[in-house]
Amino acid sequence: MSKSIFVTGTGTDIGKTYVSALIMKKMVSENINACYFKPVLSGAENKDGQIYAGDIEYVKKISGLNEDTKNMGSFIYEYPASPHLSAKLENKPFNMEKVVQDYKKLSEKYEYILIEGAGGIFCPFTDDFEPVYTKEIIKSLDTSCILVANTTLGAINNVMLSIYYMRDKQIDIKGIIFNDYKDSLIEQENIKFIIKHSRLKLLSVVNHKDSSINIDLKSIFGE
Repeated sequence: MSKSIFVTGTGTDIGKTYVSALIMKKMVSENINACYFKPVLSGAENKDGQIYAGDIEYVKKISGLNEDTKNMGSFIYEYPASPHLSAKLENKPFNMEKVVQDYKKLSEKYEYILIEGAGGIFCPFTDDFEPVYTKEIIKSLDTSCILVANTTLGAINNVMLSIYYMRDKQIDIKGIIFNDYKDSLIEQENIKFIIKHSRLKLLSVVNHKDSSINIDLKSIFGE
């Protein structure tokens, strides 16, 4: 079975795909046998009858990863909303067995799998009596997490709440990657405070203009 890590975030549009692309780029450049997997994606474009899975295509473009897009995502929705709503509107209900099956197929081919979640850590995929959330995917794939967060005003609240929730659900957090960093006093203090009081590892800090990421791959894959 492949070694894997799950990239989640404190919310939507926090930079998970950007960070994932940079990590995959580093892995590909180091000739590591790795692949990217996005179990659920909403907001895909329909271009002349062909579905364009933007996040997956972006990661492939930035990293140079050579894998068929259809093998890298289990549920691709066009409607740009929470996956539980997109699934309902498009009549394509989420199914955990398919996610696990698709993950296992990639695991037979690659030594490392970088998995990216949809939305934040509390993102719902069904609207049942007991909804399926991101934590169920993480548990089903038996993996650990990286938490991606921004550094601006409000980051302390968003990050610490996410960490408390993840720890309550017994999710293993390898550390935090801060995105869109602009080196302001507030951002410096936010990072310092969060790392001190969460007692988590600072894995990396990136700006949205960065073309590479400084990260210890062994630390995130638990080697």
